[in-house]
Amino acid sequence: MTKYNHMLDIAFTVISEEEDGSDITPEQIHEAIAKRLVSLAEANEYDIGGAIGICDTYEIEENDNE
Repeated sequence: MTKYNHMLDIAFTVISEEEDGSDITPEQIHEAIAKRLVSLAEANEYDIGGAIGICDTYEIEENDNE
């Protein structure tokens, strides 16, 4: 049976005072991701193409580990 490995991204936002986002800290990113995951879970919103997207896909070889 053919299997595929999918890389997904999740959209989230961080508010910053710099236009290029150079002042965004790792802590702000972690907090924003955590809040986004909670909001997705509460809304039961896991549609591909909305808040979540597939970035890359490759076929898994039979001897590849997950």
